[in-house]
Amino acid sequence: MRSSKRILALVLLVTMVALLLSSNSLIGQVAKPTIERIGETDKIRVGFRETSPPFAYVDERGEYVGFSVDMAKLLVNRLSVYFGKDIGLVPIAVEAKTRVPLVANSTIDISMECCTHSAARDEVVDFSLPYFLAETLFITRADSGITTLQDLNGKIVSATRGTTNLEALENVIDEGVIAPQDLVITESHSKAFYALKTKKIDAHFTDSSLLMGLKMSADHPEDYVIIKESISYEPYGFPVREGDSDFLDFVNNFLIWTLVTGKYYEVYDEWMGPESGVPIPRSAGFDALLDTMQWPGVSADWPEK
Repeated sequence: MRSSKRILALVLLVTMVALLLSSNSLIGQVAKPTIERIGETDKIRVGFRETSPPFAYVDERGEYVGFSVDMAKLLVNRLSVYFGKDIGLVPIAVEAKTRVPLVANSTIDISMECCTHSAARDEVVDFSLPYFLAETLFITRADSGITTLQDLNGKIVSATRGTTNLEALENVIDEGVIAPQDLVITESHSKAFYALKTKKIDAHFTDSSLLMGLKMSADHPEDYVIIKESISYEPYGFPVREGDSDFLDFVNNFLIWTLVTGKYYEVYDEWMGPESGVPIPRSAGFDALLDTMQWPGVSADWPEK
């Protein structure tokens, strides 16, 4: 019996040592600064959504396009200047429910699509400075007769899994602001929009910018209306691994560089300006945020070697 216990104790000890060694190895891999990893591999791994126009989506050629995609290309350009060599962009598909975990476990270096900076997400990743302000609104069919939040009482509403929009919608339901017949949790905004089109749901809640993208992607945009009754505000930031301060500093300086040089406004107008396919006017408050979100030391020549 004592021999068996000793053997069992030895097995447990060996197992614990193996786990510790494995954990230390993983910690060492995760802890390597992102900037250092990019410099060693000549690549940055960027998470993009596939169905979130005008920020990030896959076009008819199978390529990632959108506001955030163009911003990612500018980031790659600045990284190439910083390292003095070409840095490649490795796109990786993410969904609302996977983007934060993939950043947290270092599968991707940064997610560049349309991620709201929330307190809950800030527990596991860090966020860049805000680069966009949206609101949680809802879209419905033009012939639905729905014109207010209260018109959703007894109706079927939806939001996408893993989004702050879902949290906001659940909150207004819990608070009794609306009393829908059912809440449908969808896996993507495109699936929700199809459900709306086929009358399986009556309204879909998400960011105002994404709603405009969904509406303008329809064969007949006039068949849909966006009801402008906000249930939450959504400041977008780019999530990066928590505690990776050098890379976060680089991303923040990059955002300021795009404002100093006007590159941000060029990309914005391309995808959301008045002549774009998804025109989204910036509010006075939004422009004021962009004007004040700059600090000394970032010039048009950044990053200077």
